Amino acid sequence: MNAQTKKVLGLTGTIAFFIFAGLLILYILLELFLPNMTIKVFQFKPYVVITESMEPVLNVDDMIVVTNPNVDKLEVGDIITFRADIDYNGSKEIVTHYIYSITEDGDDYIIRTNRYGSNVPDTWILRSADVIGVYGFRIPQLGVFINFVKSPFGIAAIAVNVIVIGAIVYIVKSGKKEKEQKSPDA
Repeated sequence: MNAQTKKVLGLTGTIAFFIFAGLLILYILLELFLPNMTIKVFQFKPYVVITESMEPVLNVDDMIVVTNPNVDKLEVGDIITFRADIDYNGSKEIVTHYIYSITEDGDDYIIRTNRYGSNVPDTWILRSADVIGVYGFRIPQLGVFINFVKSPFGIAAIAVNVIVIGAIVYIVKSGKKEKEQKSPDA
């Protein structure tokens, strides 16, 4: 591989790194300040399953990825993630269930859902605006790692590791500089 090719590959790698880092920073900022916009901008959003209501299809601690929904194309039997006031306390939680029924209501839809294995609809009634996304795929047990990273202990562990790795890199580079300064030029 000649010097020109190495330079182009190095530049390409650097550009790819900064694009990836920029997208990651944008994703994190959206999640922090405008979490409802993440799925609209990136067209997907991950969630961790926290209850057994969809087992064995979706298990506790699975990470699921939902895609931006086109409510006009939803069908009975699709798995959707949505906001619902499941406790009737005025606060909406995020839930993932099957579509039990869809009824047109003027320009909107009334959507009923149900759990895995249930022939009875959930008690809440959804509108199109309540639908966050359509189930895309799952990664089994990745939620364990995600929940750890989000926890105070996980954040502290990551911070300590970054500091330790940074210190090691600094020490190694300092040692190389000292060695280069002491060795005579050939």
